[in-house]
Amino acid sequence: MKKEGFFTVMWIPHSQGRVRRMRISKFIFSLSITGAAVALVALFFLVHSYLQLKEKVNLLDELERVNRIQKVKIFSLAEKVKDFTKTMERLQELEDKLRTLAGVGESVSGKEASLGKGGPQVYLPPVEGPAVGLPEQFIIEKEHPFSYALIGRTEENVNYLEREAKRREEGLGEIEKILLQKKDLFASTPNIFSVQGWISSGFGRRINPFTKKREFHQAIDIVAPWGTEVKAAAQGEVIFAGWLGPYGLAIKVRDGYGYSTVYGHLSRILVKKGSRVSKGEAIGRVGSTGRSTGPHLHFEVWFKEKPINPLDLMVEPLG
Repeated sequence: MKKEGFFTVMWIPHSQGRVRRMRISKFIFSLSITGAAVALVALFFLVHSYLQLKEKVNLLDELERVNRIQKVKIFSLAEKVKDFTKTMERLQELEDKLRTLAGVGESVSGKEASLGKGGPQVYLPPVEGPAVGLPEQFIIEKEHPFSYALIGRTEENVNYLEREAKRREEGLGEIEKILLQKKDLFASTPNIFSVQGWISSGFGRRINPFTKKREFHQAIDIVAPWGTEVKAAAQGEVIFAGWLGPYGLAIKVRDGYGYSTVYGHLSRILVKKGSRVSKGEAIGRVGSTGRSTGPHLHFEVWFKEKPINPLDLMVEPLG
C-alpha cells in the first residue's frame, strides 16, 4: 500500500518561543489551493457583474430621464400643432373673405369638413416638488402611456395640416391670379376723368353748335383751361396720335378688355403711336383744335366697337 505524502508547516518566532509545526496532507493542501483559486475567480466575476449591473442601472436612469423630457416635448409639440390648426382655420376664413371680395366662389376645401383638432386630451398636472430632469411644473405618470396615442394623433394632424397648407397655398394663389386680372381690368377700364372741369355737352342727342341740327353726340365735352394736362383714363396702347379732321389734334388708345378711348381738340400731344401709357399718365394738353368753339376735351369711350356713355364707368367725381 502506497504511503500518503504530507507537508509540514513550521512557525519559527524571532524571539524566544516555541517552534510550532503543523502537518498537512498533500490532498488537503491541493484542495485548499484549488478552493482559493475558485474563490478568487468567483469574486472577480461577482465584481465584474456588479459593475456591469451598475452601468446598466445608470443607463436606465438616463434613458428614463430622457424619456421624461421627450414626453414633455411631445406635449409641447401637440400644443404647437393645435395652435397651428387654429392658424390654418383663420387662414381658411381669410381666404373665404378674399374670395368674396374678389367675387369668386368658395374654395373646395372650404366646403369640406373643418380642420382636424389637435392637442392632448389629458394635460400634465402640477407637482409640489421638482421631478428629475423636468421643469418643476410638470410630472408624467408611468401608469399613463397615453403619450404614445398622442404621438399618433399628432402625426396624423401634421400630415393633415401639410395637405391643408398646400390647399391654402393653391387657393391663395388662385385668388392672387384673379385679383391681378381684376387689377389689370380696372387699369384697362376708362373710369377716371382725364381732366377736371365741367361738362358743357353730354353723351346723347344734342343740337350741333355748328350745323344747328339735332344729332347724336357720342362723347362728353369737358371744359378746362387751355394747356391743362390730359391724363389717360385707362392704360393701353396708343394706336393713333396726330391730326384727325374735325377732332383736331387727337389721340386714340386701345385700352384692352374691349375698351378704347379717344381724346380730341388737344393743343399738344405728348405721346407717340405705338407707345404704352399708364392710367393717369399725361398724354396731351387741352386745346381747341379742329371743329371747336373753345378750349375743352372731347372724350369718347368705346366698348366692343360701340360708343358708350363715359359717365357710366366713372368711379370719381368731376370737380
